[in-house]
Amino acid sequence: MPSPRSTDPAGDGIFLGGPRAWGFLQLTLPSPPASSVNSPSAARPLLPQPRSRPLRSGSSKESDFINHVEQKLLAISRRYENRFSATLSEEENPDVEGRGYKNIGEEIRDLDPVVDVVWISGTTSLQTAFLLTIALTVMTSLPSFPFMPRPTFQLLQKLDLAFASLLKGVSVETGESLPGSETGRSRLSTTEKVRMRGIVERTRIAIVEVAGKDGSLADVSIVSQSRMTDTEDDFNVTTEGEGMDVLEDESSHRRWEMDIARVYERTIVELGMALDVSGPGNDIWMP
Repeated sequence: MPSPRSTDPAGDGIFLGGPRAWGFLQLTLPSPPASSVNSPSAARPLLPQPRSRPLRSGSSKESDFINHVEQKLLAISRRYENRFSATLSEEENPDVEGRGYKNIGEEIRDLDPVVDVVWISGTTSLQTAFLLTIALTVMTSLPSFPFMPRPTFQLLQKLDLAFASLLKGVSVETGESLPGSETGRSRLSTTEKVRMRGIVERTRIAIVEVAGKDGSLADVSIVSQSRMTDTEDDFNVTTEGEGMDVLEDESSHRRWEMDIARVYERTIVELGMALDVSGPGNDIWMP
């Protein structure tokens, strides 16, 4: 998934302008597979390169950044609240920004670039506050729309990488210390970690419930629906025979089942160590 880099080459500021809109069961909660937690990161980082230095507290740049992100999140919140008006035609409601979301993919398409610009800020306090708000928004939105695996898991994976990096004080993708955390230690407070844990727990439960709403993961309806809503290059769609379609659906279901088990897997491990609990499998993760 392409990721625009809106960074200042000198590391002194953030470009906030420019176009950034781009597209994108059993009810027992599985623990993340241990092997996947320690697997090497993808060659291309999902998170953009952050500023070399955090925004100075109280500066005009920090104020501009906060206003920019808050306005973006407010617009997303309004479109979510107006989701029941999404059936209106463009003629009846020509204002795209005023129309409600038709599906969670549209909402994620708006949230994803906000995650990027928040990460680019390189400012731990702002990253933590805004990313927790975005994660809470995703968790709240999941039950309101039909399940769309690909965009949902892509955004959750990006949030997982961001949270795990903030908890370590080091990018889990590149191994580099985060701006303002040159010692490689987390600067998150216990309150922030506890709040993060609550959102992670509830999101993992919500994703299982939403994925199983129309049947178990063995039911081909989820993947079939995804194939109609996601882009063609996301799925190897074949028209050569129904038998091939069934095999493809079964393979995709196995993939989604693994993705469900991996939701916030890195964050779980880091929170387990940060809050001095046993980590994956502990009762704290399986309420």
